[in-house]
Amino acid sequence: MGDSLGSIGRALGPLFEEQGFEFIELVPSQPGSTDILNQIIKEKKLDFVFSFAGMGADYKAANDRNLWEVLGIPFLAIHGDSPAYFFDRHVHASPYVAVVYGFHEHYNFRKQLPKINGVLAIAEPLPLNQFTLEDIDFKKKESGKLFFLKNGNDPEKLRRMWGRDLPPRIASGLFALADELDNEIASDLGLDLNGFVSGFFGGKGIDIDQVPKLHLFYVAQLDDYLRRIKSTMMAEVLKEFPVEIHGYNWEHIDFHGSKCHYVKGADYSLSTGLIKDSLGMIDMSPNTGSNFHDRPLRAFGAYTLCLTNEQACFQQVFENHADFSFRFERESLREKVADVLAHPQRYVEIGRNTALDFQQKFKVEASIRRLCEIADAVRIGAATRQVDMQDFFLWPPVSLT
Repeated sequence: MGDSLGSIGRALGPLFEEQGFEFIELVPSQPGSTDILNQIIKEKKLDFVFSFAGMGADYKAANDRNLWEVLGIPFLAIHGDSPAYFFDRHVHASPYVAVVYGFHEHYNFRKQLPKINGVLAIAEPLPLNQFTLEDIDFKKKESGKLFFLKNGNDPEKLRRMWGRDLPPRIASGLFALADELDNEIASDLGLDLNGFVSGFFGGKGIDIDQVPKLHLFYVAQLDDYLRRIKSTMMAEVLKEFPVEIHGYNWEHIDFHGSKCHYVKGADYSLSTGLIKDSLGMIDMSPNTGSNFHDRPLRAFGAYTLCLTNEQACFQQVFENHADFSFRFERESLREKVADVLAHPQRYVEIGRNTALDFQQKFKVEASIRRLCEIADAVRIGAATRQVDMQDFFLWPPVSLT
């Protein structure tokens, strides 16, 4: 939606090129993309390939073997979402494919699931859509808007689906788990939904550790539900303020008569300019706390305030994290938004300084180097050709090739 994945990928191009790489984009949906890929393979020495959500990781060569394995090129499948969704995309299509996560929560969950046949890794954060300080009119930002760039969804619609489509006792169990998440919305319970589900079954004397399909089912349903109740709560509070919400699936919220302005739809390229000139961004992490979502990373790239829920990654990195953090409670969010609107000059300065602090602590070259290191690990770990090393060392072992 809104070309978010394509735009994020393209935003990395200049960062790779700063580190001496040539960056090539391939869009599989465009006519002739296969011919373009064949030409790239013939003419270029590819260091590695990456995509989001595993797109292209399972490409086949003419002999029906995995293309990247045939070519000996590491492929990095970068995931910003839980392996509970589209699990097949989180399975290594070949030993030449690395599965890379943006959040430790998703990485830890994947480690507990089967079919790991290659490298798993964590990506380093970096600012996205990086502007220079000279690009930003900070005085203009003081009179700018607060934006919540987020797709929504209706938690009650999901509950109705459970009641309609699932056996009654299974639906009843999901309702009980969902009610507990409702009551603990401001806690860290949602950071380990797999443990939450295991505990639920364990309390009934049922061990589900070796039943991954069951884990995936429950975690996906509860992760989706928790995101829905969080985003809905936030929208209900933001209706009280002159902010803008952009996104899809907000039909369950009645914006009529509210101070908030709702803009249906999402356009990543357009929103880059909105962030640059805004008073600030409002963020909501996807049931994670270990690393930075792309919304704050885009805010850091534009020296812009990012109001976000309390998360360990912010608390560990920024001394002033309380200045821009709220709890998942109506009053906490209400107070923070009201304070920003009442003191725009102060919060524009907080946004600027927080971005500078982030850029000082997280260097682009370190983030690019991490991806290169992952590719090198794949290259060595998946090798099948014998390499001359010490005469007492046979590598790779025949039994592992």
